[in-house]
Amino acid sequence: MTNLFSDLKKPVALICLAASLSACSAAVSDTSVSQFHSSVQALCGQSFEGRVVSDDPQDDSWRKEVLTLGPITCVSPEKTTMALNVGADKSRVWSLDLMEQGQALEFKHAHSLKDGSPDPVTNYGGMASDQSTAKHVIFPVDQFSIDTFRANGLDASVTNVWSFTLEPEKTLTYALRREGREFIAVFDLAVPLK
Repeated sequence: MTNLFSDLKKPVALICLAASLSACSAAVSDTSVSQFHSSVQALCGQSFEGRVVSDDPQDDSWRKEVLTLGPITCVSPEKTTMALNVGADKSRVWSLDLMEQGQALEFKHAHSLKDGSPDPVTNYGGMASDQSTAKHVIFPVDQFSIDTFRANGLDASVTNVWSFTLEPEKTLTYALRREGREFIAVFDLAVPLK
């Protein structure tokens, strides 16, 4: 009888372990940053018009242009890219990479030159901070970006903080902030471009 009871305990223990692991993985993937990323991926295949709403004089040229975000592309369940066009300038792509089983979200800017080659200042950004929520994600500048900015004489950018605020079916707001600098653009999610 002892052996039978002992033999029965093993499958029950394995079932309990499997259920525990399943519950753990669900909890791991259901984070604020993974929820934000999931909301962005719901927009894949679409493009949206935007405009600069901040009033920094150095953004006058952008304020005169129509901004187009998209098409938003779901490269994989963990990676999303978003082309950002400023008028006819199609040199920018934003990317979001969900990492560490949904515990981390990285934001990067890719820039290209007019001939299509990479800009010397490209792939900069940062990881989402602990203050991020499912609707508002904050990305302080990372060390790679600081090094890139300094190497290219952009010392003012070493304290950059980027953020996205998402109001589903309403707006996606992008912001860049640092001392003496605030850039904000709002994209209209209510009316996808055809």
